[in-house]
Amino acid sequence: MCIEDKISKFMIKISKFEFFMINENIELAHIQHKDGLQKLAGVRWEKLAALIEQKHRFSVFDFKSSGFVFFKETSPQYLVKDNGSLKWDSDEVTIDSWSKLLTRSFAQLRNNIAHGNKAHILAPFTRQRTEEFIDAGNALVDFIAKDIFSQADWEMPIEFQN
Repeated sequence: MCIEDKISKFMIKISKFEFFMINENIELAHIQHKDGLQKLAGVRWEKLAALIEQKHRFSVFDFKSSGFVFFKETSPQYLVKDNGSLKWDSDEVTIDSWSKLLTRSFAQLRNNIAHGNKAHILAPFTRQRTEEFIDAGNALVDFIAKDIFSQADWEMPIEFQN
């Protein structure tokens, strides 16, 4: 499968996963109040981190066999404006909690893949690194779905009905 297909498949999976989590636990919904409406604006990653911490203390979690140790050891880069052009950058924050793992690694990965055009901007980013992040993202999603929500088969096909 080409990298573009892997990225597309991953982005669809993450979109479905975010909806799945909020549907399972509305407390995970980040709600914005505007014009008298409550608008869904994403996932409250810190709230999810607290749920994971209740079941698996970060300080003793076995990341080596998790499939997503890559998130603990490596931060995705992000695009910044530098002298009128775009470049990749990273703040290399130490990942020492579920909150940082989710907000600084996982959420950044989603943004990185969705908004970054790695094919046109040279950086330390490589195809291999992107694929490693996608693999780690898939492992993390599966872990959360199975272990936190007890839903091994959460990912249903998209169906549109008339």
